[in-house]
Amino acid sequence: MNTPQSSHSGSPRPLPFHSLDVYSVAIDLVRLAGSLSAFRGTAEVRDQLRRASSSCALNVAEASGKNGADRRRFFLIARGSACEAGAALDVLAALEAIDATLHQQGLHLCDRLYAMLTRLSRAGR
Repeated sequence: MNTPQSSHSGSPRPLPFHSLDVYSVAIDLVRLAGSLSAFRGTAEVRDQLRRASSSCALNVAEASGKNGADRRRFFLIARGSACEAGAALDVLAALEAIDATLHQQGLHLCDRLYAMLTRLSRAGR
């Protein structure tokens, strides 16, 4: 697959979401979700965490290509996914399927995402 090239530098043009801090934080949450070890009886919750964190990152990326109300809607969907990921982390902690450090790191990322996406969803209103 060919990547679009900048006419000036010969390197790939960055997509708009690559410059967003919120996208980097969402990818950090995806990495954390992907790093969790299997624990008996928690496959569905781990899968839900992976899907929610991926949804957050993907909706941030999609929002970056939109304007106005569409942009706001995708940021709000991403914010909902960050909340869902936080709840999945809490369920895993309640089942003792995640250590306290990873749980807190994940919740910190979800909290940051929620705050950032709240601000982004209000911008330009």
